[in-house]
Amino acid sequence: MGTGKHYFIDCGGHDGCSVVKFLSQRPGFTCVSFEPNPAFSSLYSWLPTTLIRKAVSTHDGTTSFTIDPIDGDGSSIVGDKNVVWDGSIDNADCPTVTVECVDLSGYLARTVRPEDYLCLKVDVEGAEYSIFPKMIRDGTIDLVDELYAEFHWFKCGVPQSQHDDLVHQLETHLPLRDWDARTHAVHGLGYKQYLRRTMQLAKIWPMQVFSRANSRPATSKA
Repeated sequence: MGTGKHYFIDCGGHDGCSVVKFLSQRPGFTCVSFEPNPAFSSLYSWLPTTLIRKAVSTHDGTTSFTIDPIDGDGSSIVGDKNVVWDGSIDNADCPTVTVECVDLSGYLARTVRPEDYLCLKVDVEGAEYSIFPKMIRDGTIDLVDELYAEFHWFKCGVPQSQHDDLVHQLETHLPLRDWDARTHAVHGLGYKQYLRRTMQLAKIWPMQVFSRANSRPATSKA
């Protein structure tokens, strides 16, 4: 159990839905969100997280980012992945922008200490198959205490055998946990979802301030 800072690092933050879900259950964590899609930036204005408008990758620099024009959910830095899940729109017909990217393994090495407690969520539309192997090689996977991951092997041409091998390697370090924050999303979902988020944030902010001021955050899910 970590005795230092408590982090929730959200890779592929979408519209901030994962931060809202996580902090509504486990207040007091320091949150960082990586999300390069400019369509989502304004939705982070009132969220208790640090938004880094970059894609996580295996290097620092820039990369090409293809945007899902329907809801943004499938946007990816992986050229072989259909960003519209059903293939109804070809990637060549989707907007592509150049975004800054950050080596996630290097970022964790610079930011997280062994005594810290890290909850890492990774939903990066196929880039996980290069990011996780680098974390394993670098040893930064051992900085992670809880790993929530969504895999996309069947959407980006990764053989199932390669996927299964990566999952096996990860599970030798720590358990993999499922994550689904769609019920906390607001982008394109209408007024009622925005109102619901406002009410959630009205509860989260006081809990966040009180928890960080008076007690250590919970280190396991209720």
